[in-house]
Amino acid sequence: MLNISSGKAVKKWISPLERFFSLEASTGVVLLCCALLALLWANSPWSEVYYKILHYPVGIHLGPFSLSFSLHHWVNDALMVIFFFVVGLEIKRELSVGELSTPKKAALPIFAALGGMFIPALFYLVFNPQGITQVGWGIPMATDIAFAIGVLSLVSKRVPFSLKVFLLALAIVDDLGAILVIALFYSQEISGRFLAFAGGLIFIIFCAKKMGIKSFLFYIFCGFGLWFFVLQSGVHATVAGVILGLMCPAGRIKNKDQKWEGIRDFSSSRIPSYKTAKKLTNMVQSLHTPAHRLIEELHFYVAWIIMPVFAFFNAGVEFKSGFSFMEFSSHPVSLGILFGLFLGKPIGVVLFSFFAVRLKLACWPKDFNWRKLTGVGFLAGIGFTMALFISHLSFPKYPELAVYSKLSILLASLLAMLTGLIFIFFSGDSLESGDKSHSLQDE
Repeated sequence: MLNISSGKAVKKWISPLERFFSLEASTGVVLLCCALLALLWANSPWSEVYYKILHYPVGIHLGPFSLSFSLHHWVNDALMVIFFFVVGLEIKRELSVGELSTPKKAALPIFAALGGMFIPALFYLVFNPQGITQVGWGIPMATDIAFAIGVLSLVSKRVPFSLKVFLLALAIVDDLGAILVIALFYSQEISGRFLAFAGGLIFIIFCAKKMGIKSFLFYIFCGFGLWFFVLQSGVHATVAGVILGLMCPAGRIKNKDQKWEGIRDFSSSRIPSYKTAKKLTNMVQSLHTPAHRLIEELHFYVAWIIMPVFAFFNAGVEFKSGFSFMEFSSHPVSLGILFGLFLGKPIGVVLFSFFAVRLKLACWPKDFNWRKLTGVGFLAGIGFTMALFISHLSFPKYPELAVYSKLSILLASLLAMLTGLIFIFFSGDSLESGDKSHSLQDE
């Protein structure tokens, strides 16, 4: 006989945030290893092999239809669409039922994220007020969720669970801001015809949802079509992934308590078997929205395959014989990114949070303190994946500026990580075991 004594036990077992934080802690290490591998390989005697892999041509040919790009291009413009799809799903879930679902919950992380985007961009523009380098102002706005959460997990005994959720919500709002920046400021010349095709396909998907069409193949086909039309329109292709993610249902499940009762009754009246376990699994899955289930299915592949592959393909910076560290450290692009990520992020997060609380626009959580918040502000300065992505869009025709921006991102992320850890480690006593086990599912 299967025994599920309480809904709370099962809720803890399937808690999405618990699994999310656990997975992100490991992902940060993998991302760092892939970035270091790319950096070492690009500066080794075998660097030519690394760049041959990056520029290896790969094409799709179906009759008259043909699409051919370098492997590097496929990773950034196609594989990363799946990453942005999951980001879109996470944004939709947080807006529907998560930490951004009510004004009271959303206020503080939203203000913190706004400060963490505005101040870093301002820092960058101070050093790059005009010219070709000005376009990189979006680079220090970004936060890498995986790295930031992974680093915070290293000192999990010293932070309340609510602070982890705050950083997650902040990073998601930050990602939403970065997506808008990419769509509005880092797109190529816009093609109205393909943009109209993309809009028509979005309308078809919307109507299909309203009609109750649930065919997985139908939405895969529409998703591929939307990606192609957005790619051809001049808007960056990854925006297609975000749009699809935001269109996925993520509202509250009706009659959830009754379904928990049904699970408990079913499990207590059946003899354990494969058929029973499969039925129980389906019943548990029915408690979650399509957005939640897709996040559960895709998050592992995004965290362990797509993001590491992206880091490997984009972190390889070759130090050529003429490279000067003095020139790098004094270049406006380097200074803008370093100061933006390392100082602009924590200043923006803390300053906007302070004024939001003082002006009674947001509530101050009872288990927070300003030192912990400052530490989280520094961790938000770990730009890495998203910052590298915007860097790739900023300087495609200027290799030297691309090198400076990538090195600055890596250096600023490292400094932000170490400083954030120090702030949090010395911010107070470690938590009691009862506090550590707190879960939003129990609220």
